[in-house]
Amino acid sequence: MSARFDLIAVDKSWVDIVLRLPTLPGYDQKVQAELVGRYPGGMGGNVVCAASQLGVRTGLVSWIGDDEDGQRVREDLQRFGVDTTHVRVNPGASTNFTVVLVAPSGEKALVIVPTTFDVLHLDAPMAAYLSSARIVYCAAYDLDQLAQVARVVRAAGGLVATDLEPVTVGDGETLARALRLVDIVFLNVEALHTDDPAQSARELCTQGPHVVAVTMGARGSLACTAEELVYRPAFSVPVVDTTGAGDCFAAAFLVAHLRGWLLSEALDYAQAAAALSLQAYGPRGHLPTDAEVRSFLSAQRERRWG
Repeated sequence: MSARFDLIAVDKSWVDIVLRLPTLPGYDQKVQAELVGRYPGGMGGNVVCAASQLGVRTGLVSWIGDDEDGQRVREDLQRFGVDTTHVRVNPGASTNFTVVLVAPSGEKALVIVPTTFDVLHLDAPMAAYLSSARIVYCAAYDLDQLAQVARVVRAAGGLVATDLEPVTVGDGETLARALRLVDIVFLNVEALHTDDPAQSARELCTQGPHVVAVTMGARGSLACTAEELVYRPAFSVPVVDTTGAGDCFAAAFLVAHLRGWLLSEALDYAQAAAALSLQAYGPRGHLPTDAEVRSFLSAQRERRWG
């Protein structure tokens, strides 16, 4: 397959309004917060920005408003070298935003506020664009859209990846349909609702995907195919903000997959990239380069083996 892009994402774009709090509030509580900043976000955008930083060719299909936040999103994508040919500006619309509440531990709570609604129009130019990628990462909130993307991408010889969040997974039938449409799937362990994530990941592998990767926060991560399962503990690093760490993990894993690495190598690389991303505010506050990830892994191996 002759590809113009290594990775293209299809997803909504957001701006994250990050607030630092002494503690995450409970019901009917009032807590004073400090505004950290407004940062471009959105899972798909975060993934392609992180992947671009790691050295691959990326693009994004998305929608933004014609406001300052929309301009902020576009400029940030271009800063990371992401192709924005198919980032559509909706006149008169406000860009989606998320309020991110960050505790001193770096853990977070999110409030999403969708304001810009749009659907993918898979005309000939868009189909050609998606067909030019080796992997297309597509959000799964709209399974009809995911099905359209999968049909075009797979017909061109590409792979489809997605992240299945708890709100996306829904019932068993919805999950089963999503799994049949993708080749590589990422999940947070909370989406599995199980005490045995390894067994659950193996079961998911029988329903369509070639690779299933599960992030488990401080417990580390695991990935499996039909032939093998690999687990890695989390790296111990200072945590500033966990926002976007899962997206950075997915990006690094996909980059490793594109390079043809072993499953164990891909998981190490993804875990290291995510660990480095935890050390700054915002989903793209510190997206590591390939050299930084390799250096981090080398230092970890030296520390472990002496």
